[in-house]
Amino acid sequence: MLALTFDDGPDTEFTPSVLDILQRYGISATFFCLGVQVAANWSVAKRIVVAGHQIANHTWSHPHASDVTVSELLREVENTTDTIEEATGERPRWFRPPYGELGAEQGRAIADAGYEVVLWTVDSLDWSGITGPQIVANVVPALENGAILLHHSAGNVAGTVDALPYLIEVCLRLGYRFVRLDEAM
Repeated sequence: MLALTFDDGPDTEFTPSVLDILQRYGISATFFCLGVQVAANWSVAKRIVVAGHQIANHTWSHPHASDVTVSELLREVENTTDTIEEATGERPRWFRPPYGELGAEQGRAIADAGYEVVLWTVDSLDWSGITGPQIVANVVPALENGAILLHHSAGNVAGTVDALPYLIEVCLRLGYRFVRLDEAM
């Protein structure tokens, strides 16, 4: 099993292409969405859920944990959850902190608010604008059963759209199947 995850969307430039590729292969994924992006792209957020993917919380504005107080982080998370629910009808329970940063007190507050924190085990580094072949080279050697693959569906991620079909085909040939986080955990 592999859990394919995408951060920072939805947008109208790359997220629809990612969704098209996933649909072509019959793959389910989890999308950690920014509230500001959901507010600007309701129809794409709705498409994520209608297509059978899991939608999750990635804060409102992608702050560094060290730059916000516990109450500010909770406000970011709750505003995002409310916006996701309003746009899609789904209330996310999964949370991924931006940059994977979360202080101990922040982590306790997030858990107390009912969220499950999920990071990743394989980082594609696609956010850096690297090419599709570079993304594949970052991911394939690190594959293992139960891996959580980190990709992005918004930002400087043309390489992700380029790499995704090949990456999926390689993983399928290696005997992996893709699952949403709620299926993996």
